[in-house]
Amino acid sequence: MKTLHLKIQKASEELMQKLEDNGCIIRLLPSKEKHRINVDKDAGKGEYVYRNRMLFGSHCLLSCAIDNSKFYSFATHPDKEDVLLLGGVDEKKLIFIISMLKREEFLTKLYTSELSEDDFIVFEAVYNDPYLSFFSIIENTPHGECAIGDKKPATFYVTESSNLPLDKIRLYDYYDVILQ
Repeated sequence: MKTLHLKIQKASEELMQKLEDNGCIIRLLPSKEKHRINVDKDAGKGEYVYRNRMLFGSHCLLSCAIDNSKFYSFATHPDKEDVLLLGGVDEKKLIFIISMLKREEFLTKLYTSELSEDDFIVFEAVYNDPYLSFFSIIENTPHGECAIGDKKPATFYVTESSNLPLDKIRLYDYYDVILQ
């Protein structure tokens, strides 16, 4: 019987690149050019980095770019999505808006013009921080993103079910949202 003598190596850029070049891993690096996607001004877009086969349950990883200064994709999903804030290097500020209300209560207040500032939390994304940069958005939570500034579009990753619908809410049909 042969013996394998395997040397433990320290992780390094070169080692990780070798693994990626060999098709062993997908590196999620801040603002990785391979994962950057073209996005029109005043738009947001996501493209698959990978998509699992249905055989093992539906799951995907999206690379997202945001270059809209308003929350045009304000919406909910009927299941959770995971946000990975890897990036932010020389990019516009990524701003999240998250409602404190669930979808049905939010829509009721939207349609009756009863929404208030207390119904929202808006925050500037912090990238690459293990305590602030990786989170799941719970199902039926209205949320959205926008990007402000004069740099490249803001980027981040999202993992979610591969057929997860985006149930848009037409917030701007009822309210003008001003960021301060």
